[in-house]
Amino acid sequence: MFAFELWREFKLSIAEIFKVFSKNGNTVFCDKKILILDGISKEELLKKVKNIGWSIKVMKVSLVDNDIENILQKNIWLETHEWKFNYAMNIFWKSEIGHKELLRISKKIIKEHGKNPRFINQDFKNISSVAIIKEALIKKWTDFNFIFTWEKTYFWHTIFVQDIYGYSNRDYGKDRDMNIGMLPPKLAQMMINISGWKNIYDPFVWLWTVLIESVYMENKKVYGSDLNERMVETSKNNLQNLKKYFSFDSNIIFQNAKYIHEIDFLNEVDAIVTEWYLWEIMTQNNISLERIEKQRKKLSELYEWFFSGLKKLNFNGNIVISFPFWEMKWKYFYFEEIYDIINTYCKTEKLLPENIEFLETKSGSLLYKRDSQLVGREIFCLQLK
Repeated sequence: MFAFELWREFKLSIAEIFKVFSKNGNTVFCDKKILILDGISKEELLKKVKNIGWSIKVMKVSLVDNDIENILQKNIWLETHEWKFNYAMNIFWKSEIGHKELLRISKKIIKEHGKNPRFINQDFKNISSVAIIKEALIKKWTDFNFIFTWEKTYFWHTIFVQDIYGYSNRDYGKDRDMNIGMLPPKLAQMMINISGWKNIYDPFVWLWTVLIESVYMENKKVYGSDLNERMVETSKNNLQNLKKYFSFDSNIIFQNAKYIHEIDFLNEVDAIVTEWYLWEIMTQNNISLERIEKQRKKLSELYEWFFSGLKKLNFNGNIVISFPFWEMKWKYFYFEEIYDIINTYCKTEKLLPENIEFLETKSGSLLYKRDSQLVGREIFCLQLK
């Protein structure tokens, strides 16, 4: 069994994991922090998990037992460690025992075996991915995790943690325009996974995030287009730089997405993964219903053309797409016009599995929004009717 630690937007994590491991994974436990799957081999997991954007770390079960001391005696594997070593204890779900008590028990057991450990949990809380990487705990096999469910206590070793430095370098290492809403690399990777990720096309290429993540996921062909000629050239340059490290073909063209039916390579594309410009940057001082409605009107005109053009071409792949929604005075305002357009041209694919308690929104989407931002993203997986 393997456990995935989920991101803050946990429904997106669950949707992505089930899409990637849908053939073999069986749900053992699921909540807002942890998803436990059985039926996956370690080889399959390690091969695929590096391309999962929305999971913090992955753990492999070592023992299921309700005796904490017995678990630690059997599973810290003291004979494999040097005299001094660093370790961490992480707790998930609800438990009467806390980090301080785990520290006391674990130190007692370790010292009885003649070792001198260093407990690295600051403020007696779960440690971050940064700390796991910095302390090389996966290599040392010393990031320990207790998952307490209603019926059982699981003990796990961390076997994978997300490469946060790699994502950061890809995000801040590209040419960019700070006036444009930038799709985070991990979110782009999640959207690609939901699409089925083979030959990906982004018709609103902007800062090329979807295309770069597709290349990092070992796709061999990427397609893009944009109405902004500068963005087309920037995308071409950035992808050309990437060809120093990866082998892939790319086709980036100047094209207005309103006339997507004019594109001749769409029959080579397996999935469309995209997010258009989230429009004007809004602050608490200038956001208003009038500005929101104005933006919704402009966007709806574009997407009416966009989906009708795809209909003309009978495009039969998945369309994973992000639309904006807005927060004003602690209330969400959705892009309601897009729902009628979707209902006219598309059917909405289910994002979450049936065997868990969590649901999509009423429109069939999942939401992504940072607390500090007024504009969020509503993510759909669509197919043309």
